[in-house]
Amino acid sequence: MYLEASGIPVAPDREQLSALAHELYDPQCTAERIAMLLRTWKV
Repeated sequence: MYLEASGIPVAPDREQLSALAHELYDPQCTAERIAMLLRTWKV
């Protein structure tokens, strides 16, 4: 929702959302890893 509100069109599928959830629960999670993942969501 934040990406859409910022004017960045995204269309994550179920697998991408699951990957994000998995990443967020990983104790080794970093902002860089999240950013890399979100970059794959661009339409």
